[in-house]
Amino acid sequence: MRPTPAFLLLSLLLLAVRPVRADEAPPLLIAHVTPATGRFALHSESDRRGAQMAVDEANADGGVLGRHVVMISRDPGLDPAQAARVARDLILRTHVGFMVGAISSDVAAAMSAVCQHYGVIFINTNSSAPSEAVENAHRTKFVFDANAANYNRTLLKYALDRHASKRVLLLTEDDEWGRSSAQASRPIIAANGGQVVAQIMVPATLSDPTALLAKVEATPAEVVAVNISGDNQIRLFSHIPPRLLQQRSWVVGEVDWEELYPAPGTPRPLFGITWNWTFKTPGTSAFVARYRARYGRTTLPYPGHITRTAYLATKALLEAIRQAGTTNNHAVIRQLEHYKASPADAMQDDAAVMDPVSHHLQQSTYIATWHPRTDHPELGLEVLGHVSPADNVYDRERQTVLEPLSATPQYTP
Repeated sequence: MRPTPAFLLLSLLLLAVRPVRADEAPPLLIAHVTPATGRFALHSESDRRGAQMAVDEANADGGVLGRHVVMISRDPGLDPAQAARVARDLILRTHVGFMVGAISSDVAAAMSAVCQHYGVIFINTNSSAPSEAVENAHRTKFVFDANAANYNRTLLKYALDRHASKRVLLLTEDDEWGRSSAQASRPIIAANGGQVVAQIMVPATLSDPTALLAKVEATPAEVVAVNISGDNQIRLFSHIPPRLLQQRSWVVGEVDWEELYPAPGTPRPLFGITWNWTFKTPGTSAFVARYRARYGRTTLPYPGHITRTAYLATKALLEAIRQAGTTNNHAVIRQLEHYKASPADAMQDDAAVMDPVSHHLQQSTYIATWHPRTDHPELGLEVLGHVSPADNVYDRERQTVLEPLSATPQYTP
């Protein structure tokens, strides 16, 4: 006998009012926000993969506090005003619990200011402007990538020690990351006996570097300090004549795997990284195996340090929620301020420790160079040195001022 419409309606009403079982707790919603189109598209995909791996591992282990973790992705673009609108919409309309991502430091600064206003924890996985842990730091924001000041402290000394005349030319991308990185480099250059003889500003979208390289060649300098990112960096180095490349010491604060793998024939003489898939550090081989099983047949079949850092950061957030025993932001912030990753968890030579003053993870950095190999680009990176966290601290972070926890709105998703 077929059920009557009245019987079906009664059944639906009973389902609607019945108590929710513990195993049906509402999902924990995390927003992954990165500029997924444009010059950071590959970086954003790498970041998403790392965050998603951490989320999936948490769910395979039963979720967090009995709640299934759901990650949604949003593209905030590269316009800070638009990024702020996206953050506000995610909080007020989508009701996300936490945000992770960024890539662009302009995006990170805009979105994290909105998050602080509402008390939403923002995990900055992979934007590396020094200002993220100083001028643009917030009580609700935690920064997991090393920044240009960390890298350049060692890299610029390495380059300047090799020249009797220590003239430096700054190539500076005209965005928050570029300007902040160049500014942080100036005292490092001076402390190592160098002199900044010129600074050339580079547009945030570099279409043709020919005129820029003519200016470089006309400037008397032994060291070229490059603070240029994403596709701009790929385009720049693909146009540098070998003669000009050999005449100067080119130092790049940070080079991501996503700037090397798509352009295996272009050089990068000296740069900084936090991790590489070839490391013999504890935890690395197991992480690479999990990544390769999932993404080994895709673009970027090997993980870079963006993927590793997004994984580490998202995992740290989820573990902090577990340790707090609640999703209340104040309780989770307290846990994150005491976060420490063992060498195996960080996949580095040293433990990584969250600085409670700046909310910036202090971790190992590495000096690297790139040997172009079009046949096997994944094998082209060579590590030249390891720098412990204590040896690459950005001094200005000691004076970072965060909003008091008491003045930070309570938020319990």
